[in-house]
Amino acid sequence: MNAAQLKNVSYIYSKDTPFEKTAVSGVDITIESGLTTGVIGHTGSGKSTLSQMINGLIKPSEGEVFVLGKNIWDEPKKIKQVRFRVGLVFQYPEYQLFEETVRADIAFGPKNMKLDKDEIERRVLDAARFVGIPEDMLDRSPFDLSGGQKRRVAIAGVIAMRPDILILDEPAAGLDPRGRNEILSRISEYKKETGSTVVMISHSMEDMAKYCDKILVMNRGKAFLYGTPSEIFSNAHLVESVGLGVPQVTRLMQKLRDMGYDLSPSVYTVEDAAKEIIRALGGGGNAS
Repeated sequence: MNAAQLKNVSYIYSKDTPFEKTAVSGVDITIESGLTTGVIGHTGSGKSTLSQMINGLIKPSEGEVFVLGKNIWDEPKKIKQVRFRVGLVFQYPEYQLFEETVRADIAFGPKNMKLDKDEIERRVLDAARFVGIPEDMLDRSPFDLSGGQKRRVAIAGVIAMRPDILILDEPAAGLDPRGRNEILSRISEYKKETGSTVVMISHSMEDMAKYCDKILVMNRGKAFLYGTPSEIFSNAHLVESVGLGVPQVTRLMQKLRDMGYDLSPSVYTVEDAAKEIIRALGGGGNAS
């Protein structure tokens, strides 16, 4: 069963007013279970609106949204249950922390699920472990933590609900390179350990290439490209035609190919580039 499916989905803000604006138009995609799907595009391309429709936070103006095979708007009164199954971490989620302790903040979601005290505690500890929060930090105020630690607490609060689908809107935004790698690596490990489906919105093509199994490129509210990283980045000219970049290593490999080296056009990570260059040199792939 697919994790989620959007069938000809559109969303119009301020419909039938002078301020009407189409944020998403006719998107028709399937998000496969157990994979990490990246969503990339310029500001205003519809990325965040799309994620909020999957989560049930907003209802599409047109089309249908299915989660685990069920139309989430068939029973509007039960939409809250959808939000437990599709966890959404907003951009800069640390600004949404409000409890007195880290423990209480992580426990907020499970409490709303009406779980018993022991189960809530288990989930708090598990979620803290997933994101790398030590147990001795749980009784501290979240407002005394660093920016990266606050981000982890906010993500843990959603993970504690054990959603089938975890959606993260720019999870590494504003972090330094070390903090960025730590957050994204933790999310990757969480997906591997739990088998959950992850949807990650980002402006970073490097992050998309490194961590995602599928990539959706949004442009002006429409699904412009959708496929594996190899399929997306082997069409670099199409990606660049809508003003987006490709990973720097992909550009480097293109320049080397232009110089005459026999290199694959679908390399998009540093690790793959190193292997491909070694292969080419070892096989007599020097420039002619």
